[in-house]
Amino acid sequence: MPYGRRRNNTNTDEGGVKGPSSALTSFLREQGISAEQIRLRYEQSKRQKEPGGTTEVESGVEIPVEEVTNRDLEIKINTGLDSDEEEVDYEKPLSKRQRLEQTVNVSSGTDLYCMECDQDFTISVYSKKMERDGKIGYLCPSCSKIQIRRERLAKRHEIEARRRRKKIAAALLDKKQFKLPSLQDFCINVITENINSVEALGEIGTHNKMKICRILAKNRSLNNKTITLFLDGNTKKLEFWDCSKIDKNSLDKIAVYCPNLESLTLNMCGQLHNDNLQYFGSKLNNLKSFHLNGPFLINDNAWQSFFESKVGKNLKQFTLINTHRFSNDSLVCLLENCGNNLESLTLSRLDSLDSKPVFDLLPHFLSSLKHLEISYPHSKNLIDDDLIINLLAVNCDSLESLNLDRCSDLTDRFLTEGLKPFGSHIRKLSLTDLDQIDDAGVGVLFDDWKINGGLTDINLERCTLLTDDSIYKMLSHSSETLVRLKLNSVKLISKSLFSKLSRNTTFPLLTFLDLGFVRSVDDSVLAILSRICPKLEILEVYGNNRCTERALIRENLTVIGRQTDSI
Repeated sequence: MPYGRRRNNTNTDEGGVKGPSSALTSFLREQGISAEQIRLRYEQSKRQKEPGGTTEVESGVEIPVEEVTNRDLEIKINTGLDSDEEEVDYEKPLSKRQRLEQTVNVSSGTDLYCMECDQDFTISVYSKKMERDGKIGYLCPSCSKIQIRRERLAKRHEIEARRRRKKIAAALLDKKQFKLPSLQDFCINVITENINSVEALGEIGTHNKMKICRILAKNRSLNNKTITLFLDGNTKKLEFWDCSKIDKNSLDKIAVYCPNLESLTLNMCGQLHNDNLQYFGSKLNNLKSFHLNGPFLINDNAWQSFFESKVGKNLKQFTLINTHRFSNDSLVCLLENCGNNLESLTLSRLDSLDSKPVFDLLPHFLSSLKHLEISYPHSKNLIDDDLIINLLAVNCDSLESLNLDRCSDLTDRFLTEGLKPFGSHIRKLSLTDLDQIDDAGVGVLFDDWKINGGLTDINLERCTLLTDDSIYKMLSHSSETLVRLKLNSVKLISKSLFSKLSRNTTFPLLTFLDLGFVRSVDDSVLAILSRICPKLEILEVYGNNRCTERALIRENLTVIGRQTDSI
């Protein structure tokens, strides 16, 4: 016998042998329900269906024929009424849709009326199910369509909310607040999207050019074609933050089209060649500020030729980061040719600078510095306390910014014997990863440091020996002037520090604060900081799992790094 659905009927021969029966028949039989009388009544109603006609039911009550409809019979069967009636067999099998409609489970009291509009309707498998005030029912076709539209709209809103959360998260990573862009921002975005047609753009202003340049650098879209937008004879300051797609010939255009440049910044300039540097040295006669990051193709001879040129000798600001081909001889040439003129010097991540005697020459040539950065040296013993103390002594009248990140051979002595007596003009101080300075040195520095009026920018990231005592003295000294503060991974800071600050201190100018991986920071600390730092805009709390969205903070304070923030 082939597999398939058996016929939904019951066959009984004269010998009393029954054939297969339908599921509905079996269910009725098991419940002791017979539909024979219903069938008879239905046939009688068909014969007597006339205006004003009546029919009899088993209870003896007469009911108008018009009220006995197919819908009444359907509900009678599905709700299991007339339990004393006998089994009924249907001669004609029902269609699939009819069987589905008959099997809809309807709650008591809501079987014929819409839960939303109370309209009488016929329930089908397409009717939407609904629960209200503990009751379950169904919606009429019109209300079902409305409900479907609502569900689709809610789903669309959920998708839009998810996109908005992603935009908010992206803004947080950029340390910005998510807000509707201005008309100018819209125009700039249109320009950047159509940057390949840059020749037709015309003049848009220097400030807007720089904004577009930064957007292009962020999108990795600054290339040989788009660079031409930013080159003209009136430009005096040029900043390209991603030169990875600009080749040698296009870099030469900088000197050709911008002969009046006074400041040039080239970041990620791995394609900058020796010939380019030589060309700059012969054409950019007004250049005073030169900042390079990643020029690893420039060799030692090219550096020395550039510093010996007229342009090199006129430099007042020089920044060099991330190259292994700037040697000890190159540094000596730099100091000999423009050391006396330099007001700003940054030497960071230069692996070929490995001579301690060459570094010791710095105090002999540098005496007018406003900014000094010597960070991430090739080995820690290159930068010691004596070198920094001597540099501070000869530049004490001018030095405003000092960065000694990862010079981990420095101790408390350069703080007490160098900064304390000679740092009267210091406003920015960065001492990341100095693992030998502790409460003794920092406490002595900031305790009664009257010659210094207060720092605006302090970075003590990963200075792991510092505790509440020294940090409190530092913050008390510079509370009125601080604008930026980084205490990331200063793990010994306790919650009592913030309670102490809450009672005695305010920070009227502080706009950025990094307290990442300071485990004592929780929601109550965020509330304190929100109150005592009225202009705080960005607060970073990465790694502090007790900081949640329940913190009571100002609306215009952006907190970055909470684990509970969802994207």
